[in-house]
Amino acid sequence: MSRPPIFLNLLKIQLPVAGLSSILHRISAVGIFLLFLPFTFILVLALNSEDGFNKATFFLDLFLVKTFLSLLLIGLIYHFMSGIRHLIMDFGYWSTLRSGKYSAIGTIFLSILFSLILIIQIW
Repeated sequence: MSRPPIFLNLLKIQLPVAGLSSILHRISAVGIFLLFLPFTFILVLALNSEDGFNKATFFLDLFLVKTFLSLLLIGLIYHFMSGIRHLIMDFGYWSTLRSGKYSAIGTIFLSILFSLILIIQIW
């Protein structure tokens, strides 16, 4: 009979790529949830009037806001790509360990590629 570990150091556990992809999918969902409210406020401000639009463009030129917008877009892109990966897995494809590993690597790679393209356009 095996006993559970008494002290579990989460920083020393080596996750497989598919596990890392799953955790990043959940972290991106939390990030999207937290960052959507301020950007929804900026969108409503921009759509109300011309003065509100000018204020919104001022906000979007700030370094901190651009940084948070970049994080929001990275989270959205990764969450979308990983969601497509999970849907494909729900249809019965990529269910082996090998194909799951390669699909996770592909998801991370494509997310980084698309994120870099959008970040270059933002900055």
